[in-house]
Amino acid sequence: MEVFLTKLPPINEDQLKKELKPHLEALGISEYYCSKARGKNIAWVTFIDASDGSKFLQRHGESLPSNGGSAFFRTSSCRLLIANSPVSAKKSSRQLDEKFLSHLKLEQKRRAEKAKKADRKNQPATDPSSFTVSSVACGKNIFVQKDSQLSFVSQTSTSTSCSAKITRRALIVGSHTDGFRIDTPYNIIQDFIVARQCQKITLVLAEAPKFYESVRNLTVDAYAEPIYRRGWVRETHCSKLPGHTRCVAQCLVYQFQVVDQDFERLVRRWKTQNYVSITRYDLLAELYTGIPGDFYSSWMKAFESKLFDPRRHRGLPFPFLFQVQGLVWNNYLHPSDGHRMLKGMIKAIRVCREKGADLPFSVESMKRLRQRIPYPCPGIEPEELDVSGLLGIISDDEKIPYVSKGGTPQGECYRTSLPPDQAWVMRAIVTPTRILLDGPDPESKNQILRKYSHHAEYFLRCSFCDEDGQDLAFNPNVSNDRIYDRYKEVMRAGIQIADRRYMFLGFSHSSLRAHSVWFMAPFLDDKLGLQSCGSVIRGLGDFDAIRVPAKCAARIGQAFSETPFSVPVSSLGIGSYSIPDVKSKDGSRVFSDGVGTISAEAMELFWDYLPAQLKSTAPTCFQIRWAGAKGMLALDSRLKGKIFCIRDESMRKFISSDVAEMGICDTSSRPLRLWLNRPMIKILEDMGTNPEWFLELQKKELENLRAVTVDIAKTSAFLRQQSIATPMGFPSFLKHLSGIDIDYRDDDLMRAVVENVVLRELRLLKHKARIPVNKGVTLFGIMDETGFLKENEVYVTFDNSQEKISRLPREGRVLVTRSPALHPGDIQLVQLASPPEDSPLQDLQNCIVFSQHGDRDLPSKLSGGDLDGDLYNVIWDSEAMPKRTFGPADYPRVAAPTLDRPVTSRDIIDFFINFMKTDILGLIATRHLTMADYNAEGTMSPECLSLAALHSTAVDSSKTGIPVDNRSLPKAPKFRPDFLSPVTPLKVYDIGQVELNEEDDDDDDDDGMGVFKHRYYESKKILGRLYRSVDEKKIWAEDVKRHDKVEGGDIWEGLLSIPKTLVWKNNLDVDYKRQSDKAWEIRNMYESSVSDLMYQFSENPRRPISEVEVFCGFILERHGKQTRRQRDMSSKLHEEIDRTMSWIVKMMQGPEGDEGEDSVARQKDVLELCWACLVVGCAEDNEGMKSEYTVGGLKSFKILAAGCIFKQLELFLSMIPQDGKETATGGFVGVRGGSGGKKVTLPLR
Repeated sequence: MEVFLTKLPPINEDQLKKELKPHLEALGISEYYCSKARGKNIAWVTFIDASDGSKFLQRHGESLPSNGGSAFFRTSSCRLLIANSPVSAKKSSRQLDEKFLSHLKLEQKRRAEKAKKADRKNQPATDPSSFTVSSVACGKNIFVQKDSQLSFVSQTSTSTSCSAKITRRALIVGSHTDGFRIDTPYNIIQDFIVARQCQKITLVLAEAPKFYESVRNLTVDAYAEPIYRRGWVRETHCSKLPGHTRCVAQCLVYQFQVVDQDFERLVRRWKTQNYVSITRYDLLAELYTGIPGDFYSSWMKAFESKLFDPRRHRGLPFPFLFQVQGLVWNNYLHPSDGHRMLKGMIKAIRVCREKGADLPFSVESMKRLRQRIPYPCPGIEPEELDVSGLLGIISDDEKIPYVSKGGTPQGECYRTSLPPDQAWVMRAIVTPTRILLDGPDPESKNQILRKYSHHAEYFLRCSFCDEDGQDLAFNPNVSNDRIYDRYKEVMRAGIQIADRRYMFLGFSHSSLRAHSVWFMAPFLDDKLGLQSCGSVIRGLGDFDAIRVPAKCAARIGQAFSETPFSVPVSSLGIGSYSIPDVKSKDGSRVFSDGVGTISAEAMELFWDYLPAQLKSTAPTCFQIRWAGAKGMLALDSRLKGKIFCIRDESMRKFISSDVAEMGICDTSSRPLRLWLNRPMIKILEDMGTNPEWFLELQKKELENLRAVTVDIAKTSAFLRQQSIATPMGFPSFLKHLSGIDIDYRDDDLMRAVVENVVLRELRLLKHKARIPVNKGVTLFGIMDETGFLKENEVYVTFDNSQEKISRLPREGRVLVTRSPALHPGDIQLVQLASPPEDSPLQDLQNCIVFSQHGDRDLPSKLSGGDLDGDLYNVIWDSEAMPKRTFGPADYPRVAAPTLDRPVTSRDIIDFFINFMKTDILGLIATRHLTMADYNAEGTMSPECLSLAALHSTAVDSSKTGIPVDNRSLPKAPKFRPDFLSPVTPLKVYDIGQVELNEEDDDDDDDDGMGVFKHRYYESKKILGRLYRSVDEKKIWAEDVKRHDKVEGGDIWEGLLSIPKTLVWKNNLDVDYKRQSDKAWEIRNMYESSVSDLMYQFSENPRRPISEVEVFCGFILERHGKQTRRQRDMSSKLHEEIDRTMSWIVKMMQGPEGDEGEDSVARQKDVLELCWACLVVGCAEDNEGMKSEYTVGGLKSFKILAAGCIFKQLELFLSMIPQDGKETATGGFVGVRGGSGGKKVTLPLR
């Protein structure tokens, strides 16, 4: 039943709910929903149970007076008081929405489940969540004297009385009167210091809080009417703290004076809710009576004056200056300590140069210093922050060996060598309050870094993000304009680092989406020519004819695309030719859009410049960047000689004379597995695909995931498929352990690795509907150069040896699409064709070939695809074939506004900032999913077709500069389908083990921003059914986490005994102690590298990711779905840990193919080293065997060592000759020994 309320006082919906709550609770009513029309005095209250509605009306419904007279002249009386105003209540006459009722039932179900859990937990009574603050101060915790107690030194403060609120995610302090607020999320609080006597709370933070100002305090001239309605403006500082701009970046200690009489109950609430860890400590306060913020800024000016003047730090290499500046700017060191560190480093390096010795510091040891500097919290000793002690730590760390990753070290400051495809890159991170410096870190080269390979330190990668490393959150009630103005100011003014000023240079298409750009500082190149931003861009090509800023930026950005491999085409004598594009008869469609050709002879030369792993796959398609051209080169075996052919019209984007090298972005080295996603599934449902097909695929994948932690064979296969630690053979290693009756789950780290990977896939399966299709594949697209394929025919070829991809039939119907697919015509049904055996198409591999015939090319029908490197999805499962198809979208080309002059860097900067402001691709995609489920017509509804067109415009905006106005989006319905519900957050423990937390209940957690709280209903369509079919909590508890560790058992004791027993029983002259020092050196290398990766790939440099995440090669999002930044970082992390593991294994086992590899003596040395590594890996840091320079606390080295030792044991025992002095006899549990030259087999492969 629905009740209609009229004559309401001027209150909002949240206030109405609070007013209604006591009336409804008095009647025992808990299941209801309230909605109020904005700006009007009417509202509706909906009851799930009609009897509740009748009960409410019986008590509060309007009634007629009982006195006499005609009913026509009698007036009704109101029996409901809201905010002391009489309100009329009567039964509503409007029809209830089906989705609305579904939402109410879903909420009722969720509340019942939470009530059960709350009863089981026996939660204590709620303590107060609000209190009063009489003053706010911002400053630093420092040791004023070397032997003094830690003190809080305020830099700025305000005595404004504020209200404070404890919410589930943050402490919110603000004043409605003065119109400001400070939001401090709990996850950035490093220490929560409580002083009971003076009732002060001091927060030591990892990053700056979020500052807001009420729009009422702003002048109307500064902001337009739409901004005024938003209510709040995000600020770069707190305007009520005088001089806050001078210290906001590095002063990250905030102190609040609490005047609430119930102080202890407040503290107890924080403790019982486990929001933060509390430290009880009476922190001393040092008074500063000068100009607010000036005390700290004067120290910063003194530090920067020395740093920015090249005469005052001669002899100190720039990477060290960069890192010392980063230590200060990133709040590791006080500016005065940074000043002292510069002096100490200059002196130490001068002494070393006089002696002709190596530098006492390196970039690597300086980076590691950050991991050793603690936060200034109670319990820290002054010596831990003393500069002389920190310099000593750096010198000691220099004695740790570093992992070589190929190539040679790049300069005297570096000790780690990098492969030829990587360079050391320095990074800056611009947030609303500060600029952070990070690195240098290895990154794949692009055309610029390859061209100026000896001057990489003059280039700076700069990211723009929020304080937590994520994109600025979109909130219709909050304006971020002040933050974007700050970003623009930094891009225009540049960033001063030591004596260099880095200015904006450009960005690639992918980095534009990631809100990242490149800066550079002027330098003299190898020919002593001065290079600046302008000269570097002119060296790329001629861009003057391009008058659209977005398009010009995209063309310049080609040089910034990562090209891990390059081919010196000129020196190899590979010729280039220009060929015309293949078009439709009327010339309106280009069938060859973005793809050229390459001869077999040239292709084989390309292979020589690929890593061995890629070279062995013999790829026939290459995604390239060369001389202003971009796109694909596909093998045409009819071409003779060493040549490649470029299509000028579709591939060459600008004129360039830089033709010496061709960059390779990617190759068709292997087929990719096809994964369904939510938009694809929704379109297929609307096309009439049997919903049971999706459910059956999901069921199979769920069964696989359930079996992963039970069946060791499936565990091994699953990890191999996910490419988890494959360089050290981790998937096989777990299987081998099972062969000798050892359960990997009895080791915390190995169990956590498997659980993390299973959890990631389980969450993707539930929340993204990421379902594998065995009868499907994902491939690069190219064009049929021979003309064999007819209209609507495709030829698909791929390596059939790949697991999990079924064989392709020679002919039949297939579905072809590409992501993102939003328009119902973005999935097309076409015919599979097979060319004759002598066709050049038979020489291709791992690609889909499209026809060059017809009125329109097929790729353009698939959400506007082309052939310059797009990936296409192909499905040939007969169960997936649809009942109907839809025509493709055909959006008109939008002419971008042009300038009447050449594009300047300021134009490109303006475009970049506007793009960040208006980038709503994710919002459009989510709205599309919502509307497709809400409307009966699905993706064919007018709203969804409109959103698909807007999505196309948004995708093209990176080249046209034409943004989508969010006001043009179809209005979202009041309710969302349940499959868009938030992802369950995680709790991560020290060793990387995770648990699913309870979902947050936001009903009583209003943050005062007027944020719209999404309401959900149970979707009856396929995406809702798939979502509810995955009970992640049940699977996690019953299938993944059900193993109980054997008490008192240690699998490593058993593993250590195997080589010892084999050596003793076979009377072998093998002694690991001879290699112990080398083993400690390798362990130190590995652990220092893993430790670096834990910090390098963290969004907060002071909060590393876990060792398990590094070992797995992906970042697990704690608070919900993985962000775009985390996906990009995970991809790079996977590459780095694989590279590290490969080199460590190579150091243990020796390179393959060495001369004398079959020598028993050589293999004995290798066996001794692997055995020593296992012993060293199992040793604790305090066992006296390690060197004093090891980074401790990591657990994964012994896993690598164990994988190596058992492979080496099998190899060594199999090589012992029959009549040799050493004879392999006997055996061990799980190990078969033999003699007489008979091969001895361990269950390892």
